[in-house]
Amino acid sequence: MIWGYALVWMKQYLELDPDPLYAKLKFLKKYDLKSTGIGIQQVDAMSEAERDKLGAFLADNDLFLSVRPHIDYFHADIDETRRQVDEGVRLIDRYRALTRTRLATIGVARYHRFTREPSLQQQMDRLAQVLPPLAAACHEMGLPLGIENHGDYYCSDLVELCQRVPHLGIFLDTGNTYLIGEAPMPAFEAAAPYVVGSHFKDHHVRPCPDARPLHFEVAPSVIGEGDVPLRECYALLQRKAPNPDQLVMEIELIPPADIDPIESFERSVAFIRQLEAGV
Repeated sequence: MIWGYALVWMKQYLELDPDPLYAKLKFLKKYDLKSTGIGIQQVDAMSEAERDKLGAFLADNDLFLSVRPHIDYFHADIDETRRQVDEGVRLIDRYRALTRTRLATIGVARYHRFTREPSLQQQMDRLAQVLPPLAAACHEMGLPLGIENHGDYYCSDLVELCQRVPHLGIFLDTGNTYLIGEAPMPAFEAAAPYVVGSHFKDHHVRPCPDARPLHFEVAPSVIGEGDVPLRECYALLQRKAPNPDQLVMEIELIPPADIDPIESFERSVAFIRQLEAGV
């Protein structure tokens, strides 16, 4: 597995350079991590000199960026969505060498499975209509493409979508299972054969039966110290993911308020290293 850091970028993590992007990259390097995410349109908006500088820095430090195209998958005009997909393909192809990318990810999060209109079936049908060219193009480039469970769909919903869209995988957010009301391990089991990477996240959770409205609390946690079964998830992905050695695993940390953010981060990285060492 290839480990990186996605977010949250606390101010204490951004002190190594006045430019936020290079502060992030230098923070990765300091902790021997390899990747973070970037919007592909952000790369396109840079000047040529800025892109040259970025490409050189990534190559010199053996870092890479996971890329995400911004696409309105549910635009009222499906032809406009398809135009945006084509533009996303063009930009990924143009900048994949510069960003040294090993993964493209997408997310929806505009609607969710409990939205009444459009219904879940209508949402899945729309995605199945517009995603095949993006998934096929990424496959031809040798890039996995993963759709994130972003607090919008069950992993089982995305598995069904992957079965309809050749070469589409799942970018598994381990914490967002709780956010959408899934039991984590059955969700991980369903997703594992399609997983191409992860936001590896933890939470402390509890039901709040005395609150109005009733709700389930999903609170911050140091990675490995909360209620997400991360050890079991790690072992499962090692066994069942299609290419476990190449999974892009990006820590997503929401630091608890009562713990110093650097300490939270370093404890999280220590947990990851224990997983790698089989401890």
